[in-house]
Amino acid sequence: MGPYSVCAVSRRCSSSRTILDSQGRDRVRYRVWLYGVPLHLKSTWLAAMLGRDVQQTQVVMLAFSFALLALLSPQSQVPAQPPDIPSFTISVDQPVYSGQPIWVRVVDGPRANIRYPFHAVVGDIGCNRLEVTFNGVLLKPLPIQRGPTTMIGPACGSSAPQGSPSDRLPLHILYQLTSPGIYSVRWTIGLPFPSRDGTAGAKPEPHSDWVTFQVVETTPEQHEAWIKNLLADPPSDDGHLAGDFLPSLLAAAPDPRALSTFVKYLYSDNPMVSGMAASALEEFPQSQVLSAVATALEKQGPSEQLAYFATYHKGWTNEDQVKIVHATIPYLQPGNSAVPSGKQPPPYAPTRTSAAIKLLRFIFYVPNHAWPGNPELQSYVDTQVLQAAPNIMAKANMNAVQELAEYLGSMSSSPRAHELLLQIAERSDNAATQARICLTWHPQSEDLSHLAAVLIAPGDADSLGTDRSSLPYSLVKAYGDNALPYLERAVASSPYVWVRVASAQQLVLHNRPIGFQFLLDQLVQDPWSANRAYKPQLIRWVRDNFRTNLPPDASDDLVTSFLRSRVAELSQQK
Repeated sequence: MGPYSVCAVSRRCSSSRTILDSQGRDRVRYRVWLYGVPLHLKSTWLAAMLGRDVQQTQVVMLAFSFALLALLSPQSQVPAQPPDIPSFTISVDQPVYSGQPIWVRVVDGPRANIRYPFHAVVGDIGCNRLEVTFNGVLLKPLPIQRGPTTMIGPACGSSAPQGSPSDRLPLHILYQLTSPGIYSVRWTIGLPFPSRDGTAGAKPEPHSDWVTFQVVETTPEQHEAWIKNLLADPPSDDGHLAGDFLPSLLAAAPDPRALSTFVKYLYSDNPMVSGMAASALEEFPQSQVLSAVATALEKQGPSEQLAYFATYHKGWTNEDQVKIVHATIPYLQPGNSAVPSGKQPPPYAPTRTSAAIKLLRFIFYVPNHAWPGNPELQSYVDTQVLQAAPNIMAKANMNAVQELAEYLGSMSSSPRAHELLLQIAERSDNAATQARICLTWHPQSEDLSHLAAVLIAPGDADSLGTDRSSLPYSLVKAYGDNALPYLERAVASSPYVWVRVASAQQLVLHNRPIGFQFLLDQLVQDPWSANRAYKPQLIRWVRDNFRTNLPPDASDDLVTSFLRSRVAELSQQK
């Protein structure tokens, strides 16, 4: 899969905004790793370039990999490995009691700056592996409850918040060590770097010796004292909350006090903290979790994490739905959505208003059957959203306005929703990008020229036009061949190179010569500075989209020759 990794985690990653695609499907957020290092990239770039189909995602990630690798020496990225297996020493925090947290830590030898949690999943320990034996028998680890998470490629990099403890892992989350007795544990650090010939596992993996420890049975009094002490003094920083407090508290499951604490942290502003809390709730009985989440929504309103969690879990009743919806409606008004910390959130940050819109859209317009169908309640909510829209557009941050655009686009087409989307589309941020795409979900002929004008209009703060480059696909999807003349004009005169590229690709797929000519020019003439990094993925795009004409390993010259022949053939047809 190459050296990169994309974490597409609708509710867990925070390095970009979510943008819906031309079919109204919820595009997930992306966090990107290159050789295990998390990269926080500009949100508009990710939203526009990664939020497409898998093919385009791979192309863009390859280009980004090439660009970075051109700057970074391979020798500086991959340290030389000695021929023998490097060893290190581990210890288990003592004393070890059943039903309490068990932490294993590196105490001597090579350190890899291992910072748990790696992602917002309590059982995810990255490329590390902990093996445990009991009475000489190798135990089977517990399954990892990931939720709606997708990983592509190696991802050994950590997303732990600053201040999270390093070089230790939670053994109690990976194994059920409830029986008193003698156990042994061994820690292996998986290497994120492939061998030079591309084969996995070719290099030796550093590991510890087996370390023996004893689990002592906990008395009820000891267990109660531990829970009370832990809950009495939770840390205030995100690093220790995500990397210590929450995973330690999971040892108390299914204690109702632990359950209510995890629900409380679903409201955290830090996505790793709220994500770890959501992940921990998977270890509790679902009926108890749904009841606690419903109570929280009624009393405190929605959060973004709560919206995702509630929608990805089935079992809601009609009564639950009615109560939650009516408790959520007041938060559509920005004045009722003050941030608990009192701090003014940045434009892209989730707020109670954005979470309210998201939750209501999930309830009525995400077809995953988590919520009962209720057309009457849906109509009521649509009316409430339309009434709140002007206030949201005037007072809420960009995130909330973008959520509003997504909701308006998901509704059945109406003159009022269309009018509001046109107003949002006049903005100069991600909300405008989303609104333009939403307008194509309910295409109206009079909108085509207005939307297409965005492709060539100057003045974007992003000189490459990455936020506008998702529009050509949406225009073709909505308007078909009627959109092609506008894309031809964009290829010829758009000031934004990514708009020209995206427009040319759509033209190529519709057999228009100007599209083939543009691709050929990019491969031959090298007219812009970033083209050198873009060429390999452009070659791959042509290969992937013309598999009947080109072999998978077609050389650059062969691809160029194919483009020339196609341009000549189409010119003769004129």
